[in-house]
Amino acid sequence: MDRKKAIALSFSVPVAWGFSYPLMKIGMDSMNATSIVALRCIIAFVACLLLFHKRAFRINRDLMVRAAIIGAIMSTELTCMCLGSSLTSASTAGFLQSLTVVIVPFANAALLRRAPERKVLVGTAIVTCGMLLLSGADFTSLNPGALIMLLSAFVYAGHIIVAKRFVEEVDPLSLGVWQLGFGGLFSGIAACVFGGFTLPSTPSEIVVVVALALICSAYGFITQTLVQPHVPAETTGFAFSLEPVCSAVFSFFLVGEVLNPIAFFGATLILTGVMVATVELPRLRAHGQARMAGAPERVS
Repeated sequence: MDRKKAIALSFSVPVAWGFSYPLMKIGMDSMNATSIVALRCIIAFVACLLLFHKRAFRINRDLMVRAAIIGAIMSTELTCMCLGSSLTSASTAGFLQSLTVVIVPFANAALLRRAPERKVLVGTAIVTCGMLLLSGADFTSLNPGALIMLLSAFVYAGHIIVAKRFVEEVDPLSLGVWQLGFGGLFSGIAACVFGGFTLPSTPSEIVVVVALALICSAYGFITQTLVQPHVPAETTGFAFSLEPVCSAVFSFFLVGEVLNPIAFFGATLILTGVMVATVELPRLRAHGQARMAGAPERVS
């Protein structure tokens, strides 16, 4: 895939995912979380299988094992997102989910046994201040939905780290398609075991489930899997930091949510911290290294 095209597509993914928060909130009016996740994954899987059947059926044991692993992680992540969105505002859920792009560098640093970069530490400090304001200046006031969204952010971080490794070992497109299938299977089993499988009962719920399946799951997860090998980590982080902005915009238009001034400032700090932690400025860094080395400045 052409790099410019991959970068452009990577910025379309947070738009699709930002759309999911208000949709999940609407769908949870009469359906349980595991049923919503199962239906969106199954419909997305069938759609992708029809579109990409030539590559999707090139399967082997290694591919299916990896797809089952990240499918299980994805199922857990989406269920937490669905529950969290139903118990807190959809816009707040989107901002808390964006903490993933700060968690990932710390997780990678722990795995590689090295200290996080300075920008990650600064970004995390800003994000912490933002969370404090978003919670009403008291972490103990975080409602269950916000806590579930924090759990979702950690699970999603694990999904990114594991998927990044897997896409380098097997065909990314086939992996993306089959993870949806396994995600639907595991969520369907969970729905039957814990709360009973429920189906959409109104036209609006049917629209919600289909939109979640085709826009947020099929397009979002498949595109993410395809562009990951071609897009720098800094660009991916910046793109993902736009997800909460999209969720706030869609939440305003779809469910009429408006953040109060303090919460809005906190959300802004979270977004700022995420960007500080993930955005790289290579030209400025190269300029500083050149000056330290005593090299003449380069005129562009």
